[in-house]
Amino acid sequence: MGYIASRISQYQLQRRTTENYKLALVSEIRALHKHLIRYEAAFNDRVLTGQATTAQVLRVLLQPGDIIVFTSNASAIGLFDNRTALRVLRFYSDVRSLYGHALVLTELAGVGGGLSEHEMLRHQAMLRHARRRAHVLVKRLKRPGFAAVALMLLRRRTRFLRRSWRKRRTRRI
Repeated sequence: MGYIASRISQYQLQRRTTENYKLALVSEIRALHKHLIRYEAAFNDRVLTGQATTAQVLRVLLQPGDIIVFTSNASAIGLFDNRTALRVLRFYSDVRSLYGHALVLTELAGVGGGLSEHEMLRHQAMLRHARRRAHVLVKRLKRPGFAAVALMLLRRRTRFLRRSWRKRRTRRI
C-alpha cells in the first residue's frame, strides 16, 4: 500500500509542477507577444520611414529578463507532451532567430550599407511568424489536457448518476 500511495503522491506533485510551469510559461509568452507587437509597431513606424535606426528599435524586442522562465527551467520542458514541447521550443527558436536577425540588420545599418528591401520584408515576415506562434501557443497552453477533460466529464457523469439514484430512492419511499 505504501508504494501505491507514493506513486499517487509523485503523480500529484508532477501535475502541480506541470501546471505551475505552464502558467509561468504562458505569462512569459504573453509578455513576449506584447513585446513583439510593440517592436513591430516601432519597426514599421520608425525604421521603415527612416525616423530611427534599427539599433534604437532593437531595445524594444528583448530585455535581459524576458526569457528567464524558459532559460531557468529548460529541463522542465519534458513535463509537456511532445507536440506542446516542440511548439514551445520552436517559438523560442523563432524569437532568438528574430533577435539575431535584428542584430545583423543593426550591424549592416551601422557599417553604412543600406538595408535592402528584401531584408526588411524578410524581417517583417519573421516577426509576423513569431507573433502568430505566440498567439497559438498561448491558446494551446491554456487549453486543458485530455486527462483533465476526461476527469471533468467523469465527474459530471457521476453527479448525474447520483442525482438520478437519489430521485429513484425518494420515489420508492
